Amino acid sequence: MDTGEILLIALVILAPAAALWLIFVSRNRPKSPAAALGIPKALRPGQPDDVLEGSRLQRIQAVGVIATLATALFIPAYWIPEAQRQEAFAEQQSEKSIHRGEIIYNVPPPLEEAEGAGPAAFKEAEEAIALGQSCINCHGPEGTGGFANPKYIDPVLGREVEYVAPPLNNVFTRWDEEVVRFTIERGRPGTPMPAWGVEYGGPMTEMMVSDVINWLKSLPENQEPPEMPEGCDDPQGEDVMRCGEGIFQARCAVCHGPEAQGKDGDTYYQGMALWKGKVKHLTMGQHLFTVQNGRRFAFMPQFSDSPAQGIPVPPYPLSNAQIRAVVEYERSL
Repeated sequence: MDTGEILLIALVILAPAAALWLIFVSRNRPKSPAAALGIPKALRPGQPDDVLEGSRLQRIQAVGVIATLATALFIPAYWIPEAQRQEAFAEQQSEKSIHRGEIIYNVPPPLEEAEGAGPAAFKEAEEAIALGQSCINCHGPEGTGGFANPKYIDPVLGREVEYVAPPLNNVFTRWDEEVVRFTIERGRPGTPMPAWGVEYGGPMTEMMVSDVINWLKSLPENQEPPEMPEGCDDPQGEDVMRCGEGIFQARCAVCHGPEAQGKDGDTYYQGMALWKGKVKHLTMGQHLFTVQNGRRFAFMPQFSDSPAQGIPVPPYPLSNAQIRAVVEYERSL
């Protein structure tokens, strides 16, 4: 037993004993004659002026000055580092939120009995078991993407298909937080993505959803712009089709598939099929309008740097020339 433990035990034993002794002494001190006779304090004779205005008054004044000076020094001493304390607290809470978000994203571990495991290890395992929601099963490690697990059964064809679960490590290059939260809480009807928000029948509280979002935001890919083909800032002439294909692969293929196949074939993507002329039911103007302004809660992102009123500007917008190049490429498939 070290010195610190001995001092702690002594403090635990002596502090209550000292408090009880003070209570005993205060209750058993000799009473003044007036108190013994039961005379109320208000009816007892007051102290003379030479007592009230003598050394006692000077002591009280000195104590008051000291207390005022102590308060005057304490307030700035406490206030000056307050901003730093608040920043440190906010950073600490943010780190905890990111840590919880990673736990929620992953599979809860099995409960195992480990000999010699301490309370800290048990608490950590308990948190992982309680919070894990297994998002990783579909969206892959570190949000890199994967396939729906279990496999998706097409409600029309009645057969199993591979349904692509989009990567989440770059989801904030496509969507703002409102849509990401909306998707997690309410799911995406017609896809394997269920509602996770507790208000919509899922297991995740609002705080859990926020924790997952904070963890996703911390992933490096969500903090960097998507890679774009070189020389395609303002595609013109012969560059239109090359840039249109390159921009499509960088920004659109994640939802519509690398060949713009959508839900054609045995592998399903979230977006509609754009190949084989299936997009030509839209006029050129309608097609451009859709890419520019998106279909916000039908999960088609907006790509214009000046979308329609009420639609937020996307995190990494495309210029009108880039959008036109993408549309030209899609209509050529």
